[in-house]
Amino acid sequence: MPSTPLEQNPPPSLASVAPRVVQVPESWVYPLSVFGLELSLDTASLDTLEEVVGSVTKETVSAWFARFRGTEEVARLSTCHRLELVLLTRYPEELDRWRDALPGPPGAWRVREGRDVVHHLFRVAAGQESLAVGEGEVRHQVKAAASLVASRHPRPVLRPLFLGAVRAAEEVSPSVPAARSIASAAVAHLRELLPEPFPRVLVVGSGTVGCQVVESLSPWARVTVAYHERVPDESFLRATGAHAIRLDRLAQELLRSDAVVTAAKFGRRGLGPHDLPRNRSLLLVDLGMPRNIDPAVRERSNVRLVDLEELYQRSEHRYGASPSEPLLEQRARELSRRLEKLLLEPWVDTLHRAAEEVRRSELENARAYLGNLTPDQAVAVERLTERLVRRLLLPPTERIRSLPPGPEGDRARRVALQLLSPRPTDP
Repeated sequence: MPSTPLEQNPPPSLASVAPRVVQVPESWVYPLSVFGLELSLDTASLDTLEEVVGSVTKETVSAWFARFRGTEEVARLSTCHRLELVLLTRYPEELDRWRDALPGPPGAWRVREGRDVVHHLFRVAAGQESLAVGEGEVRHQVKAAASLVASRHPRPVLRPLFLGAVRAAEEVSPSVPAARSIASAAVAHLRELLPEPFPRVLVVGSGTVGCQVVESLSPWARVTVAYHERVPDESFLRATGAHAIRLDRLAQELLRSDAVVTAAKFGRRGLGPHDLPRNRSLLLVDLGMPRNIDPAVRERSNVRLVDLEELYQRSEHRYGASPSEPLLEQRARELSRRLEKLLLEPWVDTLHRAAEEVRRSELENARAYLGNLTPDQAVAVERLTERLVRRLLLPPTERIRSLPPGPEGDRARRVALQLLSPRPTDP
């Protein structure tokens, strides 16, 4: 891609103070931008999602972040049916670099900006975009994404945004019913497809989702849970009536199962056509991402495979709004207003940096007239001049922050910088 004027003459970092007196050109001052990039079952196929999730790893995103110096922060959010990146950039053109780097067919990545990013993230954290509306697991995934934000910005922006979305989700729904989970959605569909009483169901995976599946199945099925390293707790097995086996006994258990639900983190397709019995009808439900079951099993006439794409097409969030949405939207609007002020900080930084450069320059010029200062006196002079500059800049700083976002506000801020930014040649 040809380089832009910004790449040819990149603006100096707003997080640092130049060691020499330099007037920052007006054209280099931009409000920060927040962008969201979403790839999900709402924008792409399950095949595309699986392929992209496998390539856009945390390590890949970190490598891009190290190269794209116009990006101040990046967060990666991954759930069972979505992958999202949220960016804080110094100028809008930086978004193009990320879009060029991301894999996937044209149009697969949905782009949001500003307030739309905030409102979408609040809906995601509250489970409004989940397979089961209002599910609680996603808020833990949002919180985990907040803890892994990569940043070179002096003021955290994305982490408070993600945590604010989690707090709003917890306020809207302090406790989440067990029925609000991907496990319950999967089991409800399984019951429709497998109506006979007390079927034998094998659950592969003993993590959070696997245990939720077992709990949802226990009232009407004979359940076996296959584990790899995490042995199910004895009290859990007694309460659900489930039987536990090691994963290496999977082949024998498949021979007597009516259905299989996979909720493991293999990182690969662990079940293929050659693993399944040929003389027994089998219903398979795959909740893994990447998938646990090879889609090629559909070639077998005795197999019915339900995957995340099918469950997503049935999900409730596609039909109507949730009663909790008004409060959620209110909290999102409140945080959006705070975010918009944070995005204007480059204007304030530019003004303060210009004043700091002049303060240092003038103080250096004045040292010849101050005589031999003791260390304590030198510190006192430094603090006095810093305090004077801060006091003088306080009113214009607050005024710049109070100007509205957008082109009209930006024009007013440019005029303010022209009028207020001191120059080394000023008297």
